[in-house]
Amino acid sequence: MKNEAGTAFKIIATLSFVYVASNFFRSSTAVIAPNIMEDLALSHEQLGIVGGIFFIAFALFQVPVGIFLDRYGPKKTICGLMLISVIGSFGFAMASSFLELSIARFFIGVGCAPVLMGSLVIISRWLPAHRFAFYASLIVGLGGLGNVFSTTPTALLTDYAGWRNVFWVAGGFTAISLVFGFLIIKDAPVGHPFHDRKIENIKDTLGGVLDIIKDREFQYVFAINLIIYGVVMTIVGLWGAHFLHDIYGLDLAARGNILLWMILAMIGGSIGYGYLDGFFKSRKRLVITAALLTIVILLVLAVIPVVSVWMVAGLLILLCWVGSYGVVIMSHGRAIFPEHLLGRGIATLNTAVFLGVFLMQAMGGIIIGQFVEDDGSAPLIAYRALFLSIAIVLFIGVLIFSKSRDSKSAQKKPPLPQKASD
Repeated sequence: MKNEAGTAFKIIATLSFVYVASNFFRSSTAVIAPNIMEDLALSHEQLGIVGGIFFIAFALFQVPVGIFLDRYGPKKTICGLMLISVIGSFGFAMASSFLELSIARFFIGVGCAPVLMGSLVIISRWLPAHRFAFYASLIVGLGGLGNVFSTTPTALLTDYAGWRNVFWVAGGFTAISLVFGFLIIKDAPVGHPFHDRKIENIKDTLGGVLDIIKDREFQYVFAINLIIYGVVMTIVGLWGAHFLHDIYGLDLAARGNILLWMILAMIGGSIGYGYLDGFFKSRKRLVITAALLTIVILLVLAVIPVVSVWMVAGLLILLCWVGSYGVVIMSHGRAIFPEHLLGRGIATLNTAVFLGVFLMQAMGGIIIGQFVEDDGSAPLIAYRALFLSIAIVLFIGVLIFSKSRDSKSAQKKPPLPQKASD
């Protein structure tokens, strides 16, 4: 592709800037969760819902997002919906109850829903298909700076100005990123079929979604996509800070520092897997290997006694690196769907990611809530049960995914059929 490097830099830089805001909101409650609980007298179960409702909003809006991406294009979809996140962030800053927190975080989730999927659609149209995984990993990795900001920087700002001001700042940053996105993002190159697309009627639009859901390969990938991101985000996005607080007695700054390294490991893992995807002949084998290694680390965390804080931090950091192979799954999804179903396809597949995070974070709240002591803390057995439960769920996902066809072979096979009216 002519001037690929320049085009890639412009696209990756712009989309990553917008994605930073989305990623911050995903993890924004982790390091300050104890502060929010204390300020608003939330239970562990309520905190699990507040943390996870962002992801249920994401999941609920993925199919509509996919329809919007195919019908209106990524630019309008991303910039239009992200305005809702700005409103949600300001609402979270003013919330005074569990219900208000939940509603505001739901709004944030709705607004952030199109960012990654819209970005993947854009790079699939502007950049070479055989480098899709690498460029996708760069967006995921660079956008992961938003997760970085949710750790030590958030802890420091919370100490200085309170957790509410964190969300005032985040809302302002999001608004600025949207201005850049609106000015720079373009849906597709000149002459791309997107510009000559026929706008489908409602029947054909929904029929395309049904074609996707009925596809067996989609179902196999959906199963593991329901779990892989939830494994990491259940820990780094919510319960890891509680684990370090309850078992190791770490204060806000110390928790933030460890979570910072965990986020950096996620970024490194995403970019690393994007690079490895170009070398492995079998994408399926790469996914299964990464998943099994993740299970091993979870089992170690579930059985070891209380050890040095740096030993357990090392295990958590390793878990985040090894467990960040979601970009490989999305590359598989890109291989499944034809152009006319691209937005709906990868967005519907992405429904699993955020539905899974909600379910697993909520599962964490239920499990840990069974062991909570009088002072509000949870004992080691609670976190052992959590790590073990996550490992079991991931293993089930691997078993289902093992039935799938290797995605690099799938690229050579016929895609989902187009409707006769397309």
